[in-house]
Amino acid sequence: MTSSDSSAFVRPLDGIKVVEMATYLAGPFSAKMLSDMGADVVKVEMPTGDPYRAVGPMRDGTSIYWLNGNNGKRAVTIDLKSEEGLAQLKALLAVADIFIENSKPQVTAKLGLGHDVISAINPRLIRLSITGYGPDGPLSSEPVYDALLQGRSGLLAFEAVDGVPRATNHFLADKIGALFACQMALAGLAGRERTGKGMHLQSSMLDMMSYYNFPDMLQHRTFTDDSRDWNAPPQVVVATKDGHMVLSPVTGKQLSATLQVVGCEGRKDELRAITDGRERTYRFFSIIAEPLKTRTTAEWLPLFGDAQVPAAPVNSPDAGLEDAQVLHNQVYAEMETPLGTVRAPRYPMTVDGHALRPRLPAPALGQDNDLLA
Repeated sequence: MTSSDSSAFVRPLDGIKVVEMATYLAGPFSAKMLSDMGADVVKVEMPTGDPYRAVGPMRDGTSIYWLNGNNGKRAVTIDLKSEEGLAQLKALLAVADIFIENSKPQVTAKLGLGHDVISAINPRLIRLSITGYGPDGPLSSEPVYDALLQGRSGLLAFEAVDGVPRATNHFLADKIGALFACQMALAGLAGRERTGKGMHLQSSMLDMMSYYNFPDMLQHRTFTDDSRDWNAPPQVVVATKDGHMVLSPVTGKQLSATLQVVGCEGRKDELRAITDGRERTYRFFSIIAEPLKTRTTAEWLPLFGDAQVPAAPVNSPDAGLEDAQVLHNQVYAEMETPLGTVRAPRYPMTVDGHALRPRLPAPALGQDNDLLA
C-alpha cells in the first residue's frame, strides 16, 4: 500500500464542497465518509454546538463518540434564528455541491429553507434530507434514536435471546443510516453529472433499517402467502477449551474436513442418513461440540486452516485492533490532536494503491468561523 501523501494522489471527491447541518451520528458520519474520500466538509452547528458533543465517554469535556464521527471537517457556528445567520448559511450553500441535513421537516419549513428557496440559491445543489420516520405521516414529528429504530424495525425481537429482546451494544441504526446517506450523496453527484441539475434526495432511518433488514431477516416473508415462523440458522460460534471461535463450514468438502480435524470422521454415515438439511446441520454441530472443547482456540485455528475449513477467533475489540490482517491492511492511522494522539480508521478502500487516511482531527466548536466573514 503506497502513501496517501503522494503529490500525484487525488482523492475521488477532491473539489467537492459539502455543507453538513446535522446532529448526532447518522448525518455527520456520512459527511465524514465524504471527507475521507476527498470532499471539503463544513459542519454547521448552532452556537451551543451539536448536542452529540456531550454524549457518552468524554475526553476533556468532549464526547469521544463525537470526535470519531466528525474528523476531517471544518466547523462553523450559525444562529439560524437570526437574519444574519440565515444569510450566512445561504452563502455557504450557494457554492456547495452537497447539503446534508437531519432537521425535522417542520423545522426546515419554519426557517424558510424550502426546496424552492434553496434551489433558487444554487440550482446544482444536491440536498440530502435525513429524517427519523419520514417527512410526513403519523410519526413524522416524533423524536427518534437508534434503539427506537431497532425496536420498530423488528431487529430487537429478531435478536432476542430466550425470548428477551436485546438492543445491540453499538449504534447500528445510525451507522447504517450514514452508509445509505453517503450512497445517496454519491448517487446525487452521478445524477447531476448527467443532467447538470441538483436534486432533493430524502430518506428516513426507518426506511433504511427496513431495507437493510429484509434480505435474510425477513426471508420467510418474501412471498406474501408465506406464514412460516422464522427458523434460526445453527449458531456458528462454538466453544473451545479456553473460549470461543467461529466455525463456518459450508460445502460438503468443508463439512467432511471438519469432522476429520476433530476426529469424528466415523460419523459421516450418521449424517448422510438424515434427509432434512436443517436437521443434519444441527446434528453436525452437536457432534463436533465436545471434541472442540479439548483444545484451545489458538490450537484449533491452524488445524482448520490447513484443512481449508473457514474458521476465525472471537476477538475482543482490543484484540481486533491487533489482528494480523488488520495490521497488514493498515486499517488504523494515528493523528495528533489538541486532546492527545487519537486512533482513527482509514476509509475502507484504496485508490490506485493509495490509502484514504483521515486528514484532519475533529474540529473545535466554531473554529472556522472566519469562513463566514
